[in-house]
Amino acid sequence: MGAAYSVDLRRKVVQACERGTASQAQVARFFGVSLAFVEKLLRLYRRTGALEPDRKRAGRPGLLDAAACEQVQRWLAEQNDLTLAELAERLQTQCGLTVSISCVHRLLQRLHMRRKKKPFMPANGTRRPYYWHASNTVHNSPPTLADS
Repeated sequence: MGAAYSVDLRRKVVQACERGTASQAQVARFFGVSLAFVEKLLRLYRRTGALEPDRKRAGRPGLLDAAACEQVQRWLAEQNDLTLAELAERLQTQCGLTVSISCVHRLLQRLHMRRKKKPFMPANGTRRPYYWHASNTVHNSPPTLADS
C-alpha cells in the first residue's frame, strides 16, 4: 500500500473541483490521480470538511508480548543454538503460547537476531571428506585419499 497523497495536493484537487470549470475526470487527469480518489476525496470533504488522510490502521495484534520476547532472548543467551522449532516448543510448554515456526522467525528478525547458526564441529584437525558424485565421468569409483 502506497503513501497517502499530501494535504496540499488534496486541497488543490478540491479547489479545482469546486471551481466547476472542469469535470472530476479532467481534474484527476490534470493532477495525475485516479477518478476514484477524486470522488472519495470530495465525498470526505463534503461530509466532514477535512482533507487529512485516514490514519493507518493497526493490523492484527501480535501473539508474542514483551515478556515472551524477553524470555526468548534469555533462552538464546543461555543456549544460542536453539532451532526455531525448539523455541516454538518452549514457548508452548513454558509460556502457554502456541505459535508457528514462522512466528518465531519473524520475532527473531524483529529482534535483529540471526536464526542460522553454523553446526557445532569440534576443532580436531581432520579434513572434511569429499564426496564422490555419481555423474563424475573421470573416475569409475569413488576417489581415495591416495588420489588427492
